[in-house]
Amino acid sequence: MKVIKNFFVALLFASCFSGFAKAQTLQAPDLQCANALANGDIVLTWSTPPLDPCGAFTGYVIWGSQNINGPYSIITTIISQVQTTYTITNPIAGTWYYYMESSYACAGYTALSSDTLDTDKPLPPVIDFVTVQSPAEVLIQFQPSTSPEAYSYIIYEVIGGSNFPIDTIYNGSATQYIDTASTGSGTHTYLIATMDSCGNTGLISTIPHNTIYAYAVTSNCNISAKLVWNKYKNWVGGVNHYDVFVSINNQPSILLATVTDTSTNFTYTADSLCFTIVAHSANGLFISSSNIYCLPPNPSSPVQDFYIRNVTVAGNGIIDVYYSMNKNSDIRTLKIERGTDGVTFNAIAVIDIPTDLTIVNVYSDSTPLTNELSYYYRFEALDSCGVKSNSTIGKSIWLDGGAYSNLVNHLNWENFELDFGEVTSYVVFRKIIANFDSVITISSSITDYEESVAQYVDQNGTICYVIVATDTLNFPNGIIDTVQSRSNEICIDQIVKILVPNAFAPNGKNNTFKPVLRFVDNKSYLFQVYNRWGGLLFSTKDATVGWDGFYQGQIAEQGVYAYLVQVVDNQGHTAEQKGTVMLLR
Repeated sequence: MKVIKNFFVALLFASCFSGFAKAQTLQAPDLQCANALANGDIVLTWSTPPLDPCGAFTGYVIWGSQNINGPYSIITTIISQVQTTYTITNPIAGTWYYYMESSYACAGYTALSSDTLDTDKPLPPVIDFVTVQSPAEVLIQFQPSTSPEAYSYIIYEVIGGSNFPIDTIYNGSATQYIDTASTGSGTHTYLIATMDSCGNTGLISTIPHNTIYAYAVTSNCNISAKLVWNKYKNWVGGVNHYDVFVSINNQPSILLATVTDTSTNFTYTADSLCFTIVAHSANGLFISSSNIYCLPPNPSSPVQDFYIRNVTVAGNGIIDVYYSMNKNSDIRTLKIERGTDGVTFNAIAVIDIPTDLTIVNVYSDSTPLTNELSYYYRFEALDSCGVKSNSTIGKSIWLDGGAYSNLVNHLNWENFELDFGEVTSYVVFRKIIANFDSVITISSSITDYEESVAQYVDQNGTICYVIVATDTLNFPNGIIDTVQSRSNEICIDQIVKILVPNAFAPNGKNNTFKPVLRFVDNKSYLFQVYNRWGGLLFSTKDATVGWDGFYQGQIAEQGVYAYLVQVVDNQGHTAEQKGTVMLLR
């Protein structure tokens, strides 16, 4: 907490400069924070005032007391004019109050005091209410912290019992915050904490407030339906009542009911209905609106023509699953399920019901291990009569492979599968530098491939592949389609080879001694030549440079010389070769 300590400045006259009499007012440091640490120590932080030409600087005086009204005692004097922090060790337990003054060797001056700060954490603001403003906005209204050092507010969302910071408001007098949250999928709960200008955060408020999420429980089998919502919590005195508003066929909303419970019944017929719940606080000061929950006209068609249309790897750890169904299908919840054997499936997500059932929709699964497994997918839909329907099944492609020491890469992959579909071919694509190029088209009955990479030994040490399957679909409802499914991308690190000649003649045709490298996109390179006594004759880090046989301007003596070649490629793999070479003259 910050308390401003007022000092009245009196004019004192003294001679600081020859021939002049001048009243001196010395600016105090700007004391910003008094932070109590977990071990009991207290850290003071300030910014230094402008230099005063009145006289020599003698210190910043720190005053302290355990009573806001004093008396205050000198804690210490800081003799460094550029120092901006000081730690008070082992103070007496309890709240302390501090202020600072500047001290100069200047006769006749008045020292102004800094603000007085205490060591208590800044108090959190009090939330008045939270309310849904739009499908993607929640308004949080609160009373500012009563701690004068309030510099900013940290907004937390409570998820699964844990507090997650979502934003910081850098305005100590703020009273509102708008969270861009999806309000159509559940309730949102918020807390707020106060932070001072030194980044010290006070306690998080202990009274969370939540939005109201409304949804309907309906059934095609019965025109009687129920609108349900969660309770608004933590108003002083609680909720007085809930108003239920309904818009019929996009007309202005009307009051349907006023209740004290959290549900109400309504008749669900062929009209389009949109509901909003408004909670009123017991003290009559606040209201909170729910999301707008809309229902289309009561459908009569069960889920039909429920097909997976494609399963394809869209990136590392991402699989896109395409699906379609009859446009009049009655769906209330939609789940996607995944498995690894085509028999056992587990739900991985409850997904939003597509707004347009006339098209092929897609769900992106961002949790699979695409470089380790292939996955089976299916959907489960629940209609308003409680009947579950499963879609057809689709399976992704998993590609694996490696490099042989004989300059051959081998690939193998899991076959692609779609119910009511037939794979017509697989195409192997290769990438060496930037783009994938088609290598070969393979029969649908083959799921492995090998190729020589000898022609690419001068390229970098990594070659990447993907497989693309082409599948023709023929569904019972008459739909015929052709799709392509992509596998995961694998990049095979080639085995680094270092080839070194065993002789060369500086005056002959083979007049340079230089290693030949295969599949080395080298990160670092070292090539050295030594004489028989271990003396270094030649060294280079440039893979394009060899030894011409010269040492100190002359051709070296004929004989055997030792060499060392070290290469570290871009994957961090190290290759090393040592040996001897014969120099012929």
